[in-house]
Amino acid sequence: MISAAALLTFAARPIGKAALIALGIGALIAIGGLGAWCAGATVQSMVEDAAATAKAERDAHWRAEIAEANAKVAQAEAAQARAAIEADKSIKAAERGREDALKELEAKNAALAGGDRRGLGRARVRLLNHAR
Repeated sequence: MISAAALLTFAARPIGKAALIALGIGALIAIGGLGAWCAGATVQSMVEDAAATAKAERDAHWRAEIAEANAKVAQAEAAQARAAIEADKSIKAAERGREDALKELEAKNAALAGGDRRGLGRARVRLLNHAR
C-alpha cells in the first residue's frame, strides 16, 4: 500500500501534480460516463415501455374494430336468416293454396254429371277456365 508521505512526495513533483490532475479528470469523466450510461439505459427503458403501451393500444383498437365488424356481420346473417324463413313461409302458404285450389277443382269436377264420359263438356271447360 502507498503511504501518505509517498503520495505527498509524488504530488510535490511537477509531473506528479499533472498526473494527479489527469487522474482526477479521468475519474470525473468515468463517473460522468457511468451517469450517461445509466441515463441512456433509463431512456431506453422508457422508450420500450412507450412502444409496448402503443402496441397494446393499437391492438386493442383493432380488436374493437374487428369485434364491431363481426357484430355487423352477425346482424346481417340473422336478418338474412329471418328473410329466408319469411320467404319459406310465403312459399309454403302459396303451395298450400295451390293444393287447396286443386282439391277444390277435383271435387267440383267429380260433382259434375257424367263424370265417366270422355272428353270435355261445357261445364268442365267453364270449370277449367275459372281455375286459372
